Amino acid sequence: MSKFVIRLWAKRPLFALAAGLVALMALDHFSPGFLWLGGLVFAAVAFRFGGWKSALTGVCIAAIVLVGGRLRDARQEADEVKFSKIGLADVEARLTEDGTGEEGKWSAVARLHGDKYGGRKVRWIGTGEPPPAGTELRASGVFEGLGGERNPGVPDRAANLRNEGVVAVFRANGMRSQQWIGPVSRWAAGIKKGFRESITVGLDGESLAAKVILAVVIGEKAKDSLGLVRDFRESGTLHVFSVSGMHVMMLGSMIWFALKWAGVPRRAAIPVIIAAMFGYSWLAGNGPAAVRSAWMGAVFLGGFAFRRRTDLLNSLGVVLIVSLLWDHRLVRMPGVQLSYGVVAAIGLGTALARRGLTWIAADELFLPASETGFWRRRWMGFRRNVAESFAVSTAASVGSAPLTAFHFGMVSPISVFATVALVPIVYALLGLALISSMLRPVSESAAVFLNRTNAHLANACAETAGFFARIPGGSGSVAARKTDTLIIYDLGYGAAAACFASDAGNSVLIDTGGEFSLESQIAPSLMRLGIRPDSVILTHADAGHAAPPQILMEMFPLRQVASGMLPAQGSVAAEWADFRAEGVRVFRPGKGNRLEFGGGARGEVLLSASDGHFGSLADDHAMVVRLHWKGWKILFTGDAGRLGEEALLESGTDLKADVIVAGLHEDDLSLTGAFVAAAEPQAIIVASPAGSEMDGHRESQKRSWVKKGLHIIDQSRTGGLTVTVSAEGNLVIRGFADGSEILINHTRR
Repeated sequence: MSKFVIRLWAKRPLFALAAGLVALMALDHFSPGFLWLGGLVFAAVAFRFGGWKSALTGVCIAAIVLVGGRLRDARQEADEVKFSKIGLADVEARLTEDGTGEEGKWSAVARLHGDKYGGRKVRWIGTGEPPPAGTELRASGVFEGLGGERNPGVPDRAANLRNEGVVAVFRANGMRSQQWIGPVSRWAAGIKKGFRESITVGLDGESLAAKVILAVVIGEKAKDSLGLVRDFRESGTLHVFSVSGMHVMMLGSMIWFALKWAGVPRRAAIPVIIAAMFGYSWLAGNGPAAVRSAWMGAVFLGGFAFRRRTDLLNSLGVVLIVSLLWDHRLVRMPGVQLSYGVVAAIGLGTALARRGLTWIAADELFLPASETGFWRRRWMGFRRNVAESFAVSTAASVGSAPLTAFHFGMVSPISVFATVALVPIVYALLGLALISSMLRPVSESAAVFLNRTNAHLANACAETAGFFARIPGGSGSVAARKTDTLIIYDLGYGAAAACFASDAGNSVLIDTGGEFSLESQIAPSLMRLGIRPDSVILTHADAGHAAPPQILMEMFPLRQVASGMLPAQGSVAAEWADFRAEGVRVFRPGKGNRLEFGGGARGEVLLSASDGHFGSLADDHAMVVRLHWKGWKILFTGDAGRLGEEALLESGTDLKADVIVAGLHEDDLSLTGAFVAAAEPQAIIVASPAGSEMDGHRESQKRSWVKKGLHIIDQSRTGGLTVTVSAEGNLVIRGFADGSEILINHTRR
């Protein structure tokens, strides 16, 4: 180990210094009480292997980074508190990134104008068409705190915003908003828009090929591409599906080959390559990984320009040290960590991996090189390229595995092979897209021809990722469940969803939260937790409860769908009524039907729209389902209201339940006194306010239930809930947002 450190510090001192700084930052984050001990070890190692100059330099840089980092964090916390108290305000700001969104709503990071706000960044939420970076904004609106994620498994977007220096969310009043854009920003936006249109001209914008091209070339993901993302994620090649350092390096190599072919000297070509890498990074949205790669490429190639020896790890060290000095929060981002980590793993592990793959490119033992024929030399060159590709892929996969497991809860050993297979396809796809963008101003028909050719590569890219993702054992979740688990999501604004995951492997989704919640909350959560529902129960045709079949089928390997929806022309219910797919059973359960949940758990339908008509609203037709699970009874009322509850009471149905998961009818009473008395629950789980006139009535109900001694679990405080049954047979309900834990004792049943 000592020899390795000596060699590393002697040959790559900048990388060794950067690695030590990252270790100190991690220690400061996870164990700040031991930071002084880590600092002593860091100084001692630097002195032992680099001398007193290295030790002094390292300690000074570490002090600047750590002290500056703590000051920034303290200011961030103070600013968050300050802005959360402002409330309604009139503000002006300038967008620092392109707005993203759809259906009349968008969001982007903006920097506020005026001495009052000190140039702080906010997440601006506006209405209308998403404006480009550089747009000047003026609006009345409300400042809100960043908060945090409220459901298990969902990426912490608030943490990422904090790492970008964002201090609040600003919700602009669309009726009192103005925006304008200067000539330079308008020109820049036109270039980006033209590039985007050029690489897909001639293709159906909703086609798989167009989605893949946009994702691979500029990192743009369609809202309904989570199923596609899943294939790349489970094959360990998600870096292929978004603009990463790999894409920037590919672009650099293409420019170099073109300039070399044109006879441009290397020193003259280097500035052109560097400019092209930064230009491409800008076109793709200046993502942290792409910017890091562009800077690292500039440092690496700059050595050639000044006739200095270059080294991959030393170049990484320079960029990492400068990044830490500029803003230490950057390295807290999962994408940045993976970007740096993969490059470090390639630099450290490729040589070792290459040793185990020498057999692939071994020379002929009894055949001198002078006697080797043309085709044999070509074959040997191909084998060497394959060996090198596998060496790099193996080093990158092994090195990134810990970070991937930590941040995304997944390991993908199949990525070693999937990456080797996909890189040539992506290289060709990116090259054709760039050529198409250059040809379109001259000949749109030529650009269309190239894009239609590129569509075949895009489809091959998706099919290859899907092939590797479906290989048994190719990937797996580190969040393996040891017991049955019920997750009840907190989605707000009338949306609802829950998922029962059996330790037998199958899972049932109870409502889907609507399209927006499904794509932004539920699907990412289930992916992170390693849960893939094979069954869905749709309680009623509400936009916050049901999603169309094409989206659900793309995301999950469904085999059965129990629809409690009454079909109406043009509705989601009608889409499900007409849906047909091989291997998928869609049916409408009636009262008394049994729904198998797996692991001995089952659902019992107590009320269904198939059994009678109760009212004119979708909530009046909500299906009521009771979960029987290890002796416990959990009643999902959906959004059923007074009419449905009266029908249940009049029918004499046994309504006993230990826990009620309550929905909220749009404009009628629900969980009436007679219904709750018949159910005799120990606890009632109340969803966050739905934004309807019945929210006030629910608040008065909660007060009366508390007086009766019931456990009231308010999701506006707890966030999403994870429900399990303990070894003693007790029901354990844990809140994700507040960390609460409620135990319902089985002896009280």
